[in-house]
Order: sequence, then structure tokens, then C-alpha cells
Amino acid sequence: MHIPDGYLGPATYGSLWAVMLPIWSYASKKVRRTVKTAEVPYLAMGTVFSLMAMMFMIPIPGGTTGHISGTTLVAILLGPWPAVIAVSVSLIIQAVVLGDGGITAIGANCFNIAFIGSMCGAGIYRLLVSVASRGSAPSVFARCFAAAVAAYLAMNLGALAAALELGIQPMIYGGETQGAGYFPFPLKAAIPAVMLPHLTIVGALEATVTVLVLIMLLKKEVRMKSESLAILLVSALCLALTAGVASAHDYWIEKKGDGYAAVYGHRDQRLEYDPAGLKKVTVYNAAGRQLDFKKEIQSRAIIIHPTGAACLILADLESGYWTKTIYGLKNLPKRKASRAIESFRAYHYSKSIVSGGDAALKPVEGLKLDIIPLGNPLDMKAGDTLQLKVLFEGKPFSGTTVEGDHDKVGTTDKEGVIRVKLKNGRQLFTVERRDPIKNDPDADFISTTTTLTFEVGR
Repeated sequence: MHIPDGYLGPATYGSLWAVMLPIWSYASKKVRRTVKTAEVPYLAMGTVFSLMAMMFMIPIPGGTTGHISGTTLVAILLGPWPAVIAVSVSLIIQAVVLGDGGITAIGANCFNIAFIGSMCGAGIYRLLVSVASRGSAPSVFARCFAAAVAAYLAMNLGALAAALELGIQPMIYGGETQGAGYFPFPLKAAIPAVMLPHLTIVGALEATVTVLVLIMLLKKEVRMKSESLAILLVSALCLALTAGVASAHDYWIEKKGDGYAAVYGHRDQRLEYDPAGLKKVTVYNAAGRQLDFKKEIQSRAIIIHPTGAACLILADLESGYWTKTIYGLKNLPKRKASRAIESFRAYHYSKSIVSGGDAALKPVEGLKLDIIPLGNPLDMKAGDTLQLKVLFEGKPFSGTTVEGDHDKVGTTDKEGVIRVKLKNGRQLFTVERRDPIKNDPDADFISTTTTLTFEVGR
């Protein structure tokens, strides 16, 4: 929901600066009158919590991003006017130091997130608690329900304000919008593009995090002690770690009908990918001889039909340039990405053992990064331990991290070997190596990833 520089014209961002200046002035006076000196650290902790919560963003079509803000939670715990200051400071730090949200758009972003979020969140929460309690002490359930509704509505009201601000740019600047570089899409495009993700994923996540943290505080009957806000920071850190894990994706090969599918996704999720990225497929029989095969393109997968009994299938894929930006990971070269942090060129190798044979237990000739099982994994069952050996350019790759279905299982020893415990069903082990790249303005390094997959019964 951060609006970058260049999306709002001077008439819009200037007006919102003018609106926020007296709001900040009044909020500062309220804070000075109502917040005691001993409580000032709580204000700083609220800023830090909001800053951490907003660091992890979901890209949204149309030039904005969606993310939780923690604004309603801060407003419930500190009050609406202190929350305006705390969240505004967070947004200003992000714009000035991290480049997240435009400098010219600080007024707009603070109005949408800090002001609307704090006022609406606190107001809706207090109204619902008052109605539910009817003069008596509100129950934990009533307070959590009120917090969830308040967080959800406040988040979406702020998102609606952002959508309106973006969507009116063509109305203000007419046909000159494209040339001026301001947001080019009208309200009928801007409102659905911004609101649909917020009404579904982002709003629900905001409500969930608000309730979970509030439950922890209420169960301990904690008011505004330092331990309570420490819980907020830990919660935000857990959210950050979860977001990082969820972003990992791989290619692998799995049985499909009378053939084998080269798929892309995360755990049990299957995603579409460009078939042109599949550069080469090699099918080996048990003796290590290459087999002919037919290739069929279907939705979300390429199907491989070997002409004989396959033992090992190797897919060589290239997904092109990827750039990590403040708006998330983009499948773009560095020069075409907005606000790039780092960029890499990605190469993927996917090995799948589909039946027993010597080919499955030997290194693949010419494979730069290889994972070899030191024993036939198809003879094993869930709970057994298998040794894997990782090679890079034919030599043991020591000290590298090995993941099992996106969870770290350990690092290789000096011989490039690691012991892994097998589970039931599909096994997916992944190794990545990053090497700096020179004389390429679109990438900082090359990422080489290899996955090894096979099936294990009970």
C-alpha cells in the first residue's frame, strides 16, 4: 500500500502533505499532554513494531504493494493519536532510509496508513467493545473480536484511500498522464486492483496478527509493560521468517499418468511457468544409457514420455533474471526492476529417480551441481537415514546447506556428504550455489540450484 514517487501528481501529494501537517501538529500536542515520560519508550517500540510489520510486502498490480501495518494494534494499545505519530515515524524511516514509499508521497502514505488506520482502528474497536460490554467489563472474546473487525476494516479503508488517490490521477491530468509519469489507470482499474488483495489476503492477515498478539497480552493481563511490547516485536520477527520460507519455489519431476511431469511450485502447490525455460531433458535407463522420449506441453507442466524403462530423468531449466526489490522478488533483469536490492541469473537442474539402477547412484556427466544418493533410496522406507553426496564441478561441495522440501536439514561435511532422514512419500532435496558475476549490468551473481526427488513408501 506504499505509494512510490511519481505515481501521484503535485496536486494530490501536495494536498495530502497539507492535510497531514496539522494532524501531526495536533497529534504531537496530544502526545505531550497524555503520554508520560516513562511511557515514551512504548511509543518507540510501537514504531519499531510497525516498521518490522511493513517490511514484508505483497506486490499488487498497478504499482502498489500490500502489507500488514500493525496500526490498529498500536492504536488499541497506545491510543489513536500516539499511534499516528508512531506509525508516521515508521513510514518516514522507510521512505528516507529504505526507499520504501516515495518522499513526495510521505503525506499520502501517512494519511492512508497512519491517520486512517489509527483513527478508524481505534474508533471501531472502542465502539464494538462498548456495544458488547454494555457497561460491564468486556470479555477477552469481545475484545479480540472487536480488534479483528477493527483491524480488517481500518486496513481496507486505508487501501481504498490509496486506490482513490491513484485512480484520480487520469482525471486530474487527462491525456498527459502517461507523459507526466503519473499513475495511468482510472478508478475502475485502480480500485479493484488495490482492493481485491486487501479484502482477501492482506486484511485477513492484519486481523489475524492483531488478534494473536492481543490474546497473548490479555491472557497475561499485561497493560503497557516492556514485556508486552517485546512480544509484539517477536511476533513481527516470526512473521518475517514465515514470509521468507513461503517464497521459496523449485522445479521437480513427478509421475503423471504414463509419463513424468516437470513441474514448478512450492510443496504441494503447482504454478504455471514458461515452457521455453526448459532447455534440455535427458532420460537415462538403469545402465546409464540415454533414452528417446516424447514431450507434451500441458497446463502448468511439461509431460515427458520415455520410449523405454526410465531410471533417472534430468531437466535443465533456466528461469532468467530475478531481482529482489523493496516490492518483492521480480522475474526481471536489474535494469528493468524498480528499486532493486540485488539481482541474479537463475539456472535449475532437477534430477528424479524413478526406478532402481546404477544410473541413479552415479554422478551425471557434465552436471555442474549434483546430488548423489549413496545407496538406493527406493529400497528404503520412511524413518530410514540416507547419505547424500553433493558435488560442484565434480568435486565435493563441503559446508553447503541442504534443504528438504524447503526446510533446512543440515550442511555437508568436508567430503560433501550429509545424512538425511526420509519421510513418507515424495522427497525433495535442494542445494544452491551462488557465484559472483562480472560485466553483467543485470545480475550481481549466478544462482545454480539442483533438486533431487524420489518416492519413498511406508
